[in-house]
Amino acid sequence: MVIKRTAMKHHPNIYEYETKRGKRYSVRRRYKDFAGKYEMYTSSGYTSWQDAEQDLRKFEMKFFDGSLSESEQRKITVDDYFDTVRKRKVEAGVWKHSTEKQRVNVYEHIISPVFGKRSLNDISRMEYQQFITNLGNSQKYTVTTLRHINSVMQSIMADAETYNIIPKSLIRRIQLVGGRPKKSQTVTKEEYDQFMRTAKKICNQYDFAMVKLLTLGERRGELMGLRKSSFTFTNDDVTNEPICAIKFDLARTPDAVNGTTLKSAASYRTIWVTGSYIDTIKFVLSHAEQIIRNFKGTVPDDYFIWINPVTGKPFQPERSRDLFARISMTAGVKINPHKFRHYFATKVRSNARISDTDAMHWLGHKHIEMTDSYTRETPEGAIQVFRGIEDDLRPITPTHK
Repeated sequence: MVIKRTAMKHHPNIYEYETKRGKRYSVRRRYKDFAGKYEMYTSSGYTSWQDAEQDLRKFEMKFFDGSLSESEQRKITVDDYFDTVRKRKVEAGVWKHSTEKQRVNVYEHIISPVFGKRSLNDISRMEYQQFITNLGNSQKYTVTTLRHINSVMQSIMADAETYNIIPKSLIRRIQLVGGRPKKSQTVTKEEYDQFMRTAKKICNQYDFAMVKLLTLGERRGELMGLRKSSFTFTNDDVTNEPICAIKFDLARTPDAVNGTTLKSAASYRTIWVTGSYIDTIKFVLSHAEQIIRNFKGTVPDDYFIWINPVTGKPFQPERSRDLFARISMTAGVKINPHKFRHYFATKVRSNARISDTDAMHWLGHKHIEMTDSYTRETPEGAIQVFRGIEDDLRPITPTHK
């Protein structure tokens, strides 16, 4: 049976109710906790409203002087606080959807089963070090994954310290041991040549164009986010040679098929290409427009350049991954789009004619060995990168006797 409580006039947050032993009084006081969520303080069984009001005053004193928060904070679990951090980061736009998904996956499957129900204040350095050591020794995770797992937990504890939820994070500078070596991303010139020759042989012109543009070292999401407006055709101021600017300012990913922001501020960049790459780009634009025209009759002013000829809609963001898998199977050389980025970066960094700054801007990195982050890409620098690497991107056809 639900007890009927009646609010007392002139006594806010004090209620009276009837029991078999006579009238009793209770306290009900709504407040916001440390995370901004509404909670309800309740207390009952008082024989006089004065006693109930005295209890209310004690609660309010603790609430306003901060001692209540300290008491609450001692009870906050790692699960509770991770959820608070996640919501704040997402609302502030610090975490993209893909970042949130990745961190939640790591937290829920690896960290939460061990520490989720524990109070933040109860996490000791020794037990966390043992946790990380056990993960490393299990050989289930690569060194890179171990670093990511640790970074998620470190961010939770550091945030709790920043917001005075705990006095100090006790897990800083934990030693990472063990872990499997990460898979090699190395691609030799011979493997690259074999892959490109196979792609040229088995792909239609449109698919091969996708492969060819990925040889420029961009991220696959950046490639899939290219639109007609991403390209500007002009001529070199010195040589009058035709050049094309490619602007990266949007990415298409499995979690954001209509486009999302790039990985970092440094990822927003423009590169310049010449020669056969211009012919390839012009073909892609023309072919995409023809597909769109076949389905819609008219072509919009701007559009994604990778269009599925079967549906007339943009290819799914995973298209390049699937295409590379098919080529790899035939070529006998396992290469994915990200390996192309590593190949490009390796060739650029080993070329003495290309400066670190120009390489940094081309690849969309924030810095290369602390390169000044205030510099900006220039057409001259980008053309220098392209001309320096062009021979390495052109597959060598073996001679047959």
